[in-house]
Amino acid sequence: MRDQAARLRAFVASDTAVDIVDVGYSLITTRPGFEERAVVIAADRQEFLDSLDALAHGEVPANTVRGTAEPGGQTAPSRPPADDAASDPPQSLASLAETYVRGGEVDWHTAFAGTNATQVRLPTYAFQHQRYWLDTPRHTTDGAGRTRQGVRSTVDSGRYRVAWRLVAEASSGPPSGRWLVVTPADRAEHPWVRAVTRALTGCGVRVLPVEVPYAAVDRKSMAERLTDVRDRAGALDDEPVAGLLSFLSLEEASHPDDTAVAWGMAANLALVQALGDVGISAPLWCVTCGAVSIGPSDPVTNPLQALIWGMGGVVAAECPERWGGLIDLPGDVRDQALPRLISALAGANAECEFAVRDSGLFVRRLVHAPLGETETAREWRSKGTVLITGSPGAIGGHVARWLAGNGAEHLLFTSPLGRQAPGAAELEGELTALGAEVTFVACDVADRAQLAKALAVVPDGHPLTAVVHTAEVLDDAPVDSLTLDQVGRVSRVKVGGARNLHHATRELDLSAFVLFSSITGVCGMPGQGNYAPGNAFLDALARHRKADGLPATSIAWGHWDGAGIADPDVSDVGGQPHRHATPAMAPEPALTALGQALEHDETHLVIAEADWAAVSQARPRYALLDDLPDVQRLFTAADGGPGGVPGQRPSELVQRLAGMSEPEQRRTLLRIVRKLAAAVQGHRSPDSINPERGFRDQGFDSLIAVEFRNRLNTETGLLSPMTIAFDYPSPVALADQLRRELLPQQQTTVTTVLSEIDKLESVLSAASLNVSERAATASRLQELLARWRDSAHEPSAAGVVSELASATDQELIEFIGNEFGID
Repeated sequence: MRDQAARLRAFVASDTAVDIVDVGYSLITTRPGFEERAVVIAADRQEFLDSLDALAHGEVPANTVRGTAEPGGQTAPSRPPADDAASDPPQSLASLAETYVRGGEVDWHTAFAGTNATQVRLPTYAFQHQRYWLDTPRHTTDGAGRTRQGVRSTVDSGRYRVAWRLVAEASSGPPSGRWLVVTPADRAEHPWVRAVTRALTGCGVRVLPVEVPYAAVDRKSMAERLTDVRDRAGALDDEPVAGLLSFLSLEEASHPDDTAVAWGMAANLALVQALGDVGISAPLWCVTCGAVSIGPSDPVTNPLQALIWGMGGVVAAECPERWGGLIDLPGDVRDQALPRLISALAGANAECEFAVRDSGLFVRRLVHAPLGETETAREWRSKGTVLITGSPGAIGGHVARWLAGNGAEHLLFTSPLGRQAPGAAELEGELTALGAEVTFVACDVADRAQLAKALAVVPDGHPLTAVVHTAEVLDDAPVDSLTLDQVGRVSRVKVGGARNLHHATRELDLSAFVLFSSITGVCGMPGQGNYAPGNAFLDALARHRKADGLPATSIAWGHWDGAGIADPDVSDVGGQPHRHATPAMAPEPALTALGQALEHDETHLVIAEADWAAVSQARPRYALLDDLPDVQRLFTAADGGPGGVPGQRPSELVQRLAGMSEPEQRRTLLRIVRKLAAAVQGHRSPDSINPERGFRDQGFDSLIAVEFRNRLNTETGLLSPMTIAFDYPSPVALADQLRRELLPQQQTTVTTVLSEIDKLESVLSAASLNVSERAATASRLQELLARWRDSAHEPSAAGVVSELASATDQELIEFIGNEFGID
């Protein structure tokens, strides 16, 4: 209730054009009746907002009626009697409200008659604290029964799927300049590599091949290889790298140092990291073959290559300056596919995820997918033995209770600790009481031999009929700091376990093969560069199995509520499930969604409560979300149209600042910095951010810093680095830097240059350099001064400031010495 009230208040407060009568009408006519209910009786907009604010803080103001629906709630008249309405309307409305919150029936349509109320789209909160079970009677007539029936509509609002849209090929010219084509050394002659290289060369692109040996796939080796190729090319001319095309995912062998990691995944990660290390900011495009499916007739043939489709979304959010996108090609080279691939690389729009097919060029979208009144494909009931991977105290326990309540005769749990796992004994008692037999086996599902032994305990009388893979390990970090060990720990259970289950059971007559995936595998949430790939693989594996005629359902979940659940967001940030604008959902309605997916024989779904507008604002533009109504409305509000950029348009911000005095500019930018810093930490007010303290001292970590950078870039139009929050000692200092970047014409004066030089003394006082370092510094700065003095043009203050800003601490010593006589 508190989260719902807070979200509704923010929605109403953000748009003065929203009529609160329309809001009330929409709530009552488009939302099912929840068990926990509140009715606000307000005379005006401000009173309505104040009441919602109180509810959000756990208070019940005098003008609000709150309660819980009970069976057998009374029916209320559709309107208060005429004499009551004339004498005391608020009291009469209160009587209707009291009936409603107790579970009674109120004809609100009639109550709103004559108000000209219309429906508006409200922020969603499909699962927050709603508790429903799959086996709800369909014909219950009491108030609480109607509430339970409403679960289908409630779950519908949180159902999404991936769709592919046919798009026209770019009318702009082909890519140009120098491109690096990066391939595994033993795949340099792959048909697609040869064909694409010829096509690029035919367009006038200067292609430089970069071959990566199987044994040299670490970050350092990749950086050395990139530097070597770039330097050899630079000896011929000074043309920078315009783009990179990676075919590294074509190699599906295991990494030589960690068999749990796919070589192609590790190689692409090392490539992304190395690009930052060597200072190449050109867009990287990663190619796969048969990793995605655009429809039932387009099977996934290489699910392991889908790993980069999970990581790509994270890289796009964390390192947009290095990212171009993803392109999936057919298995065999097609002549008509080449111009489509070239069109995708041209980058004429915001699209970054393509599938090239015989029928055209397709782009990926996330779309709302309600079931409505769709007929079920089958009546699915659990029976026999169901294998569940993962801890019995986490998601696996919720699934087991649900399965036992729906007919499972034997539940086989596999986890590293077996019966010694936390919560195992308690769960066994619950499941036995529900009539199910329970077996716990200590087993690492990523080990084929151990899995085979676990399957051997399945009793003949209860053959294996279903598999539910919930096991996962988390080890989150930003992409730039991920290590092979971290990737291996996560991939071993998520990917290795799923592959083993697939191979071990593919000859069995299963009725369900359920993979618990995550929304981050679809949307690429910041900070989850090693968690997203495995989940994208699960989604691809489900499509691969279905194409082979095997049962498969992969659900990309949002966050589950409840202690003990391995939540990738909460586990790393101390319990902030709202970081990615995807609040936790209660397990029971999530299980209802699972049951629906099995009854409708669905292959892949996203089930999540999400504030999509907030998700969009927290990252660089991501076309995947463009078809969601909340995001489209955000574009409209920004006056950017369907292809616009959400948030403050940079030109408008600069124009506003240009009309202000210098103190006003500083105050405005400081307000922006504090507002965004508060938002990424979940604070209600910018006042919670101390303008003089460092961001790290105020709770920022590397993941929060990434989201802050994304929001800041959206707000200002700048391309700030991921470390922007840690590069300046305080919000005040950052605001000053933003002013310098947004209004350079007001900054690069003689006074500004001398002021910047004055600041160097304090930096140099902390530097401890040896003789060789001082000599190198002197050489670099003397070169700078010589170019500046000998230029045939008038000296540029902006150029000097730029050179000084890019110089290292060591390089500044001789400059200061020459100018000010400092030894």
